[in-house]
Amino acid sequence: MNATIQQVEEIVSVLTAEQQQLLKDTIRYGSWGDADYEFLTENGEIETVPMFGYCTNDAKLAGNFSGRKVSAMFRSIYKKLCPEHYNQIGRFISHCNDWWGDGSGDMLFIRTGYYQTFEEWARK
Repeated sequence: MNATIQQVEEIVSVLTAEQQQLLKDTIRYGSWGDADYEFLTENGEIETVPMFGYCTNDAKLAGNFSGRKVSAMFRSIYKKLCPEHYNQIGRFISHCNDWWGDGSGDMLFIRTGYYQTFEEWARK
């Protein structure tokens, strides 16, 4: 079952307008591919499920934000949406600081069932 736009808007409502724009930029420009990653269940337990990943470094391609501001904004986004495991694992969004293990890219992941609707939301 896929999420609705209303559900996505509810999820991102805890973010500021700038944070929402950065998330949209990441989704629109950082599309990477699918894999499995950890997310929270409804009960707050960690489970590994399919997801789609987005390279956060590519958000700058949108031209809306750059430099240290982006890093600070992502830290704030992760605190709000990824409450577990040092702000890395959330119910709908999770992230990894160094996906390839070489310092080349931070990744944001959106669980299957939600990522397509997040992509639709990001195009609005």
